[in-house]
Amino acid sequence: MIDSPIVSIAHLVKNFGTFQAIKDVSLSVYPGDVYGFLGPNGAGKSTTMRCMLSLIHPDGGNIELFGKNIATERHAILSRIGCLIEKPDFYKYLSAYQNLAQFSRVSGNPSSKKAIMEMLDFVGLLERANDHVSGFSHGMRQRLGIAQTLLHDPDIIILDEPTTGLDPQGIIDMRNLILQLKNERKKTIILSSHHLSEVELICNRMVIINKGESILEGSVQDLLADQAQIMRIETAAKDQAKAMSALAPHSPVAINAVWIEIEIDKASIPAVHAHLVAEGVAVFAMESKRKLEDYFIKLLAA
Repeated sequence: MIDSPIVSIAHLVKNFGTFQAIKDVSLSVYPGDVYGFLGPNGAGKSTTMRCMLSLIHPDGGNIELFGKNIATERHAILSRIGCLIEKPDFYKYLSAYQNLAQFSRVSGNPSSKKAIMEMLDFVGLLERANDHVSGFSHGMRQRLGIAQTLLHDPDIIILDEPTTGLDPQGIIDMRNLILQLKNERKKTIILSSHHLSEVELICNRMVIINKGESILEGSVQDLLADQAQIMRIETAAKDQAKAMSALAPHSPVAINAVWIEIEIDKASIPAVHAHLVAEGVAVFAMESKRKLEDYFIKLLAA
């Protein structure tokens, strides 16, 4: 049995005066997805998220979450959603624990101290529970924001640019946290990001939005599987001539003293590797250069 979409958007339209921010966006998110919104600045990703959350009202189209229309059943829908839109904002001179306790009281469904501490533990902030948020790094505040979204145990987590401003370690921490939300907490995650390589690593489905329109949607794996890849093959310098001869059927796109880059479809990679080894070429590494960024740029330029 195929699951029904947990989020369904059909032909969404949103205007700001004479500017049409969203012309025609349609997409479907299924239970358990880590779903990526991709697109350049101004494409309409954040506007679509705000319409989903009823923060702004669309001028056309239909939005359903959990089989309910956001226009008529807003309260029932939002009670099952956690969101982190832009950067999280906290009371700087309250502790992490105090901030979460305050937010849970305001929500009308206060959490127990045990539940709050469990959330802080989950996001890796248990040891900083009693420290003022004023001393937190940007990455720590992002993780505290995730803890805040989880207090009421929502079914869907919506994250708008969750890795913006993070250092490399912070990006890794956020990636791991998102995967934990999916795998351990069984949450459906919807996120937008300009770190397209991160989306490739953590999202199973995605939509590409450009100029206010959804231009492509589907499985990340399926969308990339049919794309020719640039494969960098690293060899010993002494084997370069043999490698060039063995790779003759594949026109090189770049060469230097120790590696060769060829364009190749994914299915042919094992055979190419086996042929190189059979020809006595020492293969130190084979690295795919076809990343989501390449596909994304190619698609937008079409």
